[in-house]
Parts: sequence; structure tokens; C-alpha cells
Amino acid sequence: MIFANSILNTTKLSKSGAGIELSSVTSSLSCRESKIIPTTTSSITSDSTSSSTSDEETKLISTSSSLTGPSHTGGHGEFGLPGTANKKQVAVNIFISFVGSGMLGMPHAFSQSGFVLGIVGLGTISCLNIYTMLLLVKIRKRLESEGHTNIEGYGDVGRVVIGERGERFVNICLVISQLGFAIAYIIFIAANINNIFGINRAYICFGCVPLLAVLVQTQDLKQLSPFSLVANIANLFGLATVMCLDFKAFNIYHESVITHDFSKVFYVSAVALFSLEGVGMILPLESSCEDRKWFPDLMKKTLLSITSLMAIFGCCGYFAFGTATKAPITLNLDGHVSTVIKLALCLGLYLTFPVMLFPVNEVMEDLLLGKKSRNKFFRSFVVLICVIIAWMIPNFGQFLSLVGASICTILGFILPCSFHLKSFKRTELKYWEIFLDWFLIAFGVVFGILGTRDSLVGILSDKDSTLSRD
Repeated sequence: MIFANSILNTTKLSKSGAGIELSSVTSSLSCRESKIIPTTTSSITSDSTSSSTSDEETKLISTSSSLTGPSHTGGHGEFGLPGTANKKQVAVNIFISFVGSGMLGMPHAFSQSGFVLGIVGLGTISCLNIYTMLLLVKIRKRLESEGHTNIEGYGDVGRVVIGERGERFVNICLVISQLGFAIAYIIFIAANINNIFGINRAYICFGCVPLLAVLVQTQDLKQLSPFSLVANIANLFGLATVMCLDFKAFNIYHESVITHDFSKVFYVSAVALFSLEGVGMILPLESSCEDRKWFPDLMKKTLLSITSLMAIFGCCGYFAFGTATKAPITLNLDGHVSTVIKLALCLGLYLTFPVMLFPVNEVMEDLLLGKKSRNKFFRSFVVLICVIIAWMIPNFGQFLSLVGASICTILGFILPCSFHLKSFKRTELKYWEIFLDWFLIAFGVVFGILGTRDSLVGILSDKDSTLSRD
């Protein structure tokens, strides 16, 4: 959800008409965040530099200031032409794809679970995430060896392994997750504007609708490119400054901290899963590589570095404000500098919103209104629904937990392991692989049910909310 320069992540509608698959074409040093994989009815290639968008996490689309070129052909997962991105470019793209708004809820999650349990939970989720993401790489390699082509994204894997219903289910899950990230942005904006100016949350939430309803009408991603650039700069600047302000606050507000509280293990794990969600980006990222062989090791190292950064960010916020740590952490900050940071982050997330909804709108219009049907009222209605949900759920942390425990668990754990078991014969897998796959499926189901229930109870009771609906 943060900075980008010249990697182009464009979208492509899959052959079944229900797919959301993202094509990545690298031009020079680059990147951005994209939490889920979008779709447009045409393919685009970039011949110039540009900017993109973010988040938590992105999901999202990166666009370029100039989009032209031949149509996309995509063979053997390589998105037309072979990938051209070197290790440095891919590492930056991975970073931007996974670092997003979810980080702003990490300090509060640590304050609930204790910092030791928080670090362990975050680390465990990260390692399991890496395993399941690399399963998709392994599955695509296997399917390609069997002669399957055009496996460009998560939905394509579902189509080849299970059929059209598999692709449809994956893509619906991706759309739901994308909507969840977009709603989280509105919750964040309302919380911070309320904190700065004391304006009623209802006015803030519904005041977001008019301009967003206009911005989501765009039919061309390049029209959103300037907004993406501003959003990326604002988000990167905001996150970096928040960590600096945490260090400053540590000497002022420091109090004792707890190491663990197992009653909050579901909460911290779900927030971690939300923050690290990016499974839909893995195959496009691999395809952008000039040599796909080094992608797995690079991804492991980069994601472990991102996990360490998230753990440091979470600890800094918690150590600074102790049990008073709020979600998002920006609500704990005061002073003129913090006001600028809050407004910068609000601006960045606000401008990210229409880019997030671009693929969602196209997919839902194709599914509900018919292929190539574009309806202005429908797009405005989607914005309104997102805003209503954001107004009804003021608790930023609990909403992150809800999205993480529910849809992110399905996308991150259950589906990759299920596809892995179905793509390989039992005799081709080692015993530990079979055990781990079934364990993660069972874990995903149990964690999904209990974590979702825990989040819903927290939302309905609203006992930890820092704001009321009003």
C-alpha cells in the first residue's frame, strides 16, 4: 500500500468471465501494494514510468502514467513476454505488496495479547503464510508440466484444479477481501478525523461518499495514476513518521507491559493474518522475475524481513503507550506533527479507495449485471454500502481481526492446501506434507470459526472501541 515508481500491475478478466487476475509487467525500478488481484476486460502493457497504490495487507492495483502496447498473451505463467524484473525490483514489489494499513493495528494487537505472544503469533502466521504461498508456486509448476498454460493467478489455479466453480469461488473471496480492506480505510479515516476535529463520525463517513462516488466511475486506471502517486507518498511518509513518534512517546508515557495473554491469541493472529495477506499477488510476482528459480528464496527473505519490521512497529507502539494503546496507533499521537501525519495517512487511504474498488466493481458488474455492463448507480451503491458498514463498525482493530479471521483464512490457508492435495497424487507427497496440509486445513476451519466469532463478539459488544458510531 505504499510507494511505487515503475512497475505496472494491470488487470485481466479471465476466460470464464468471473476472474480477477493481475498481470505484472516490470519496466524499471518499481512497485506498489496490491492486496488482491483485480480485473479489467482488456490487457495493457506499460512503456513508461508511473505510480501506484496501496493496502494492508493491498491488496490493490498499481497503474502507470502511460499505458499502451500490445495485448497480453500470457503463456506458461509468464504474462506474455518473459519477466524482466531483477531481484532488487521484485524485493521492492514484495515489500510494497505486503506493508499496508494493517501495521497501524499491530501495536494495539500486541497490547491485547502481550508483546511476546504477539511476536510469536505474528511469526507463526508469517511462516505458515510463506509455506502456503509457495504451495501456489509449486502447484503452478506442476500444472505447467502437465501442459496447462495461462496460469497467471490464483483464480486460474482454482479453475485448472477444480473447474470453473473453483475459479469463481477464489475470485469471490478475493472480491470480499478487497472490499474488507476498502472498508478498513474508511474506518481509519473516520477515527482520525474525529480525533483531530471532533466531527461526528456519521458526517465523516457519509461525507466521503460524494467524491468517492465520482472517482469510482473511471473506466481507465491511468486516470487514477496521479491519485495513486499521492497516496503512496503519503502512506510511506505516514508509517515512517509514526514509528519515529512512538520512540519519542516512549520516554513520556512509558508504563509496564505484559508478555502474554492467551485469551487474545485469536485477535492478534487474525490481525497478523490481515496484515500479511497477499496470497493473490504471489503468482504475478513470480511471473515478473527474470529467473523464476530464485523467487522462492527471495520471497522468504523479504517476507521474514517484513515480519520483523511489523514486530518492531508493534512493539514500539505498545511500549510507548502500554495498555492505553489504541487501534489505529495514530489515535495515541498528539501535537502538530501527529496531526499532519494523521491527515497524510487519511489522504493516502482516501485516494487509495477508488483504486481498490476498480477491479471489484468490474467483477461484480460482470457477475451481477452481465459482461461488459457498466452502471454508475451500481458503483455508487457499492461505495455507499462500504461507508455504511464502516460507520456501523467504528472499532478498527476488531474489523481487521474479522477480515483476517474469516476471508483471509480461507484465501491464505484452506484453499492453497486443498489445491496442493488435489494437484498431486498421495504417493508423490511426503508424509509431512500431507500432514501439514491437512493440519492447516483443519486449523483454518477451526481458527476461522473461533476467530470470526471472537471478532463478532468484540464488534457487537464494542467494549474496546475508542469511538461510538456518533
